[in-house]
Amino acid sequence: MMKVNNSKKIVFSGCSYTAGTGFNQLEPESMVKDSPYLWTNLLQQSSSKYKNLEQVNISVSGSSNTEIFENTITYLAEYGNKIDTMFCQWTSMPRFNFMAGFELWNTSVSANRNNIKDITTDINLNNGTTWSKSYIDDIVNRLKVMKHLHWEILQVVKYSKIIKQLTEKLNINNVFFINGLCPWDKNYFIELQNVKPEQYTNFTKKEILNIDNRDDQDIFKLYKLAHQHYQDAGGINEEEWINLYSSYNSHKVDFNFDNHHPGIESNKLYAQMITDRLIPFLEDRL
Repeated sequence: MMKVNNSKKIVFSGCSYTAGTGFNQLEPESMVKDSPYLWTNLLQQSSSKYKNLEQVNISVSGSSNTEIFENTITYLAEYGNKIDTMFCQWTSMPRFNFMAGFELWNTSVSANRNNIKDITTDINLNNGTTWSKSYIDDIVNRLKVMKHLHWEILQVVKYSKIIKQLTEKLNINNVFFINGLCPWDKNYFIELQNVKPEQYTNFTKKEILNIDNRDDQDIFKLYKLAHQHYQDAGGINEEEWINLYSSYNSHKVDFNFDNHHPGIESNKLYAQMITDRLIPFLEDRL
């Protein structure tokens, strides 16, 4: 993480994709925010404007979108008057991070839609109760099935709107959102009128509406309701996003030392995506 003796800051929030997880060969699970190969640092080096800002990376590996939101507004509340530019990267959904007990030892559970991680042993409580790994896996798998993606997406819409409103009050003009691992597909947020359900996006048809098990009347009602929810929450302004419909995850072309997170070439692409998107703002780009 590059730091410059300057009162103005460039701030990055997000999950492991922004925290540099995997760039430490000896400890692949650790965060390496100061890696020269991480896109945040590549981006800062790409512009004389950004070079003159102090970089602050508040990303935390494994964070859910709720945790990213909380970290972002907490930092804004304390240091908002010192921020020049902010990038907020949203992650996969749903993610569940919670403590299974209140003890002097670790009882954390962390899981996302595609896999369960960090549950390597049984969890023991001081009252003699033991929750086995298989028992916890079963509970979390049930939660993942029950938590519908529409409500997770709606949260991101709400969170983005709140962050934008707060930064406007703080006179922070350079605020951009990044699709890190969000699941929606191209043009998902564009509401189509007077079309057949078959013309909706594939993600809409399969993950949101499950059209194979509904009649057309219910499909139309639910489709309209979903977009009304997004609109009521503030809507999605594509201009505020670096890559609304083209996630970092979809551009991952290599891996770092943990054989899971994006490698050097992927991070170069991420930095280039931003510089290409913000060329009008980066005329001093090297």
